[in-house]
Amino acid sequence: MSRLILTRVAAPATPAVDKSAVYIDTADRRIKQLDDNGVISTLSNIGMQNLNVLTNGGLSIQQRVATAATAIPSVSLTTRAGQVADRWAVTVGNVTTPLWTQIDTGTAVETGLLAKYYGKITQNTNAAKFIFSQFLANQDIAHLRGGKIRLSVKIKQFVGANANYRLGLLQLNTSGTIDVSPAFISAIGGASVEPTWGTNLVAINPDASPTGENGTISGAALTIASTTNWVRSSCVFTIPSNCLNLCVVLYRDTIGAASDACGIAEIQMTQGSDIVDFVALPFEQELERCQRYFSKSFPLTTVPVASLTVAAAGTGAAGIIGKAGATALAVHIPINFPIKHWKAPTLTLFTPVNAGAVPMRIDGTTPASQTTVATLGLTDTGANITATGDAAGTVGDLVGVHWTADSEFVA
Repeated sequence: MSRLILTRVAAPATPAVDKSAVYIDTADRRIKQLDDNGVISTLSNIGMQNLNVLTNGGLSIQQRVATAATAIPSVSLTTRAGQVADRWAVTVGNVTTPLWTQIDTGTAVETGLLAKYYGKITQNTNAAKFIFSQFLANQDIAHLRGGKIRLSVKIKQFVGANANYRLGLLQLNTSGTIDVSPAFISAIGGASVEPTWGTNLVAINPDASPTGENGTISGAALTIASTTNWVRSSCVFTIPSNCLNLCVVLYRDTIGAASDACGIAEIQMTQGSDIVDFVALPFEQELERCQRYFSKSFPLTTVPVASLTVAAAGTGAAGIIGKAGATALAVHIPINFPIKHWKAPTLTLFTPVNAGAVPMRIDGTTPASQTTVATLGLTDTGANITATGDAAGTVGDLVGVHWTADSEFVA
């Protein structure tokens, strides 16, 4: 029987081309491999470092907007209000209304993709740059501080000339307020000009070594040259030990033509410098992560809007008439969020069947909207809705109201 005994050493120099070094690191007593690109992979079991820190990196959950090509609602020149797939936002650099499309590859497999879904941004009206971003709460990044992470993405140019994109990472520094997003940008910048990030949002420069995977480290980001194929690009960042929040950004470096379309897929942030293949979380787990920031009473793929029929969207949160006629507090409807939000959200109501933002009496004599609506006890777990009944309402009639609960970072 033979055994190999290794002496602990500091990380050695990067080996020659096509060579790898295996060693025990003095710093943490773990077995590691150093390849000819400078990538250090930990060979011992040190926990779930390959778990994606980002939420919805596979772009599978999309509760707010339609999956078909859709003008991005509330898209902004300076904020993250243009929400697309859950937790992800698009910011634009011109007076334009880009389209967002969620593509399902379940029956049309795309070479080079591991994820079932990807997103596509189409410029649509004007030449412009865009920023695709996710802002992370402190509770999700605290364990990363002082260590290294690898940030990776796959992109593909669908329409227009191949172009340069930039993959970067921002920190909210100690001059900011923890878990409070400042104004996202003040200017997106011209061609090959970096965006001007908001107050106290500071770009973290990628590590020079290991070198970027399918990209070139330049200044504050990894420059990625798109192709007509899906290609993974990644680089390593050292997270400041005192950062408050992180924000992942992918932005176009050059000005895209009005019809340009770019695909984005498999965005992930993993602990350590290892190159990690994308693995999707079980769908229900990913949905629960998303619902900490946005939840709704509508079916998963139904865009929230008033006046949808009960057959199409259900009743929403439901209760019954407790007092007959146009009586104050005749209606009480409890709303319970499916998952506790990370903070108390903004609650928005939608009337079923009719237009409006009030509960609807759904059965009984001539269904009607209710009035004098109030929200009581809004917390991270839910709320209660009260309303005055209508003249034709009787005790026991069913009332319902649709809702969305939003605690996303959108500044």
